[in-house]
Amino acid sequence: MMVPTLASLAALLISVGILLLGGGLLGTLLSVRMGVEGVSATVIGMVMACYSVGFVLGTLFCDRIIQKVGHIRVFAALAAVAACAALAHGLYVDPWLWAGMRVMFGFAISGLYMVAESWLNDRTPREIRGRMLGIYVVVTSAALGSGQFVLGLGDVNTHHLFSVAAMLLAAALIPVALARVPSPELQATGRVTLRALYRISPLATITALGAGITNGAFFFLGPVYAVEVGFSAGEVGTFMGSAVLGGLFLQYLIGRLSDWYDRRRVVMATALLVSLVSVGLVMLQDQPVWTVIVLVIFWGGTNFTMYALSLALAHDFMAPEERVPASATLLLVHGIGMIIGPLALSGLMDAIGAHGLFLGIAVVAALIALFGGYRDRVGERIEVEAQERYQVSPQATHSTPYWTGLDPASDDAQLEFEFEFAEQVDDHDW
Repeated sequence: MMVPTLASLAALLISVGILLLGGGLLGTLLSVRMGVEGVSATVIGMVMACYSVGFVLGTLFCDRIIQKVGHIRVFAALAAVAACAALAHGLYVDPWLWAGMRVMFGFAISGLYMVAESWLNDRTPREIRGRMLGIYVVVTSAALGSGQFVLGLGDVNTHHLFSVAAMLLAAALIPVALARVPSPELQATGRVTLRALYRISPLATITALGAGITNGAFFFLGPVYAVEVGFSAGEVGTFMGSAVLGGLFLQYLIGRLSDWYDRRRVVMATALLVSLVSVGLVMLQDQPVWTVIVLVIFWGGTNFTMYALSLALAHDFMAPEERVPASATLLLVHGIGMIIGPLALSGLMDAIGAHGLFLGIAVVAALIALFGGYRDRVGERIEVEAQERYQVSPQATHSTPYWTGLDPASDDAQLEFEFEFAEQVDDHDW
């Protein structure tokens, strides 16, 4: 069953991989180019945060467009929009123009992921969903990480790399356009309110917000940090790609630890490690580049696992039918953090220098750990045996609520579930 399903979805997975190659290259390229042009970190943070604004808007509205037009047409249209936005960046160095293009690009990318993830969810049999989710996570993380390394293949001061990114984004359309797999009918996802989500799991909510802040700050300001500490363009790509791939390699290990031990305490320990490694990056930023690279691999392995841990923790405290709508709201919380992160920490970088990035991340991670300690004392405790099994997840910066349908613990009917939050909250003994 696995081989025929994988063969039928190969075109879609290839398209997603190419899409992330282009998107990963473009994001890092923009930050580096603005840094080279002398744009302040505060302005860079504002411009790059516009991607998250567009992405959040896309998660709210793209499903309606897909329902009216269809998966393949929407994928084609949004791939064209993303490619045009990438090319527009290469025409003029103008932060205002780039901010508008980032909103457009974030909206398009959100819709493209929504198409891909709902398509995978619809066409994957229940028996192999866990394995298909694992393949999807590997494809997306590997492509996103690999896209960073392309930065060293060209001159960041010209339009050439912008053209490469645009070509990759346009090429992502080809496998899907030629596929003979029928497109599915998109099913609506409900959402819980932020208040209801916080009542379900305060620590999961705060962790998702904090992970959004640290992820957004790193993805959008990490290249600026690397340039300011003296990295070449190729080394910037290696720095960013190593962190992303580190998140892929360590996510499974940390997730399994959260199955074997109290997940709340694993969240605390992971956040504390993120804080400590961030401090290490501050202290060792003047060391040889490969020393920093090794450290950032471990940083990525811990930091990029935080959102997946928050999702697993939230699932521990909710009924199966609540998981998809709650996951949608948790992703929205993460998206809000992605907007806050570059806005807040870019100002800190302008005030105290490049090390302000990881110093700010260290503070955010430490606050998550401290809040986890508080919840460990006062919150409801679940026996380890009763915890939901941890499930790997794609980067929250490049996914939509529809990937949760691939979680074997989720039921197909969840995607049609209309979440009546007031009744559900009242029915539980929190």
